[in-house]
Amino acid sequence: MEEPLGSPPAALSALEKNVAELTVMDVYDIASLVGHEFERVIDQHGCEAIARLMPKVVRVLEILEVLVSRHHVAPELDELRLELDRLRVERMDRIEKERKHQKELELVEDVWRGEAQDLLSQIAQLQEENKQLMTNLNHKDVGFSEEELQKHEDPTTARW
Repeated sequence: MEEPLGSPPAALSALEKNVAELTVMDVYDIASLVGHEFERVIDQHGCEAIARLMPKVVRVLEILEVLVSRHHVAPELDELRLELDRLRVERMDRIEKERKHQKELELVEDVWRGEAQDLLSQIAQLQEENKQLMTNLNHKDVGFSEEELQKHEDPTTARW
């Protein structure tokens, strides 16, 4: 390919690049090269020779610019999407762990409540037994006191 006069060497290297490696600046360099070629054709053959072709070429260059721009943004978007997906999975894992932890906590609380209820029942039962024993003890003390009084009052009934 011949290098036209006045065209920058960067434009030629942009045309030689792999399509996947093109940048927006490369598209601008290509547009500059095409513009120089249009000027050369106009100088030799007049404006009418490319009047219908120029808007189409400009449109193709605009499309190329957009596509190249998207191509360079796409990897960043892909990385961001992957990071977003990773964060979503991490969030779901954390929510699941919190849910499991909450269930475990509820089970522990249920066991604790059951044990507390059992202990309260035992306390109530022991208090009732204690009350009964105190009542029995009071009756024995009263009975013993009456017998002792009788023994002390009537020495003939006393057995030694």
